[in-house]
Amino acid sequence: MLIGSYEHMLDAKGRVFIPAKWRETLGDILVVTVGLDTKQETCLYGMSVPEWERFSEKLSSLPVSDASGQSIRRRLYSMAAACEVDKQGRILIPAQLRDLAGLIKDATLIGVGERMEFWNPGTLAAYHARTDESYDEALEHLASLGI
Repeated sequence: MLIGSYEHMLDAKGRVFIPAKWRETLGDILVVTVGLDTKQETCLYGMSVPEWERFSEKLSSLPVSDASGQSIRRRLYSMAAACEVDKQGRILIPAQLRDLAGLIKDATLIGVGERMEFWNPGTLAAYHARTDESYDEALEHLASLGI
């Protein structure tokens, strides 16, 4: 399980360090793609290959006639990259994904159970500020789901 939050700097090549605590769970290859967030608050998702395959099966179950679902599939698959963890525990995030998420110098890595997320620290702070306002509603939603 991926939990916690870590601050790391990207090096000049766009590589970022993956926390040692997570590397055993994630394995040697991390699938990185655009997150399922608003375009104003974009992060990147990172998953182990087995987790990506489980996630991919769910996406593949969407009917071809579901235009919204197909739009999401196209975006996630076309932006996905298999990133190999090097001997120093870093991955190279492709430039297209770094640009999309605003990862220039610093990155906040957060564990979200089965996946990790890469955030621009400022974007994450803005996200938290916005979602803090609706936290009580989110708690009520979870209660309605029996959680």
